[in-house]
Amino acid sequence: MRATLDEVIHVDVRPITADELTTVQKTLPPEHPEAHVRRLADQRSGRVTYLVAWHEGRALGHVLVRWGGTTDPELVWKLGRPVDHPYVEALFVHPAYRCRSIGSQLLTAAERLVHARGYQRVGLAVAVDNTRAWALYDRLDYADADIGEFVNHWSYVNESGGEVSATESCRYLVKCLSSGAAR
Repeated sequence: MRATLDEVIHVDVRPITADELTTVQKTLPPEHPEAHVRRLADQRSGRVTYLVAWHEGRALGHVLVRWGGTTDPELVWKLGRPVDHPYVEALFVHPAYRCRSIGSQLLTAAERLVHARGYQRVGLAVAVDNTRAWALYDRLDYADADIGEFVNHWSYVNESGGEVSATESCRYLVKCLSSGAAR
């Protein structure tokens, strides 16, 4: 089924399984080739939960919940304390299916998972120039943590086997999930 622009698509959001890896690799080409494999391995270790949005057997998007918080040293330093809440990253919706509520459903599923584990808050970084992401996070009640801009650094192995480093200027947003959570 191909939805028309702005038509809401209801997806099934669940952690990826090893059996689904090939399908995800084919339908959601990552920004770097080893990403899905690495995320599945991290999920198996318990460090993350890698959620995938499914519709009619097709993977339409993904989001990663990092249970130990951000791994970015500059962000940890700017927060000024050990991170006490999970960190959401790698939110992605296939370009052909954007503006259909899939990103919102992925984030809501991640938030429910975080809340179910007893956390009060969840955080994420957003590029300062990503206006579409800012609009989504604002609509879902994320607030700027007021720590200023920071440079998000990451690296990956490209298709040729070489390591590539990348950066972007970001701000850190936090959402309070409930006042009754345990952590």
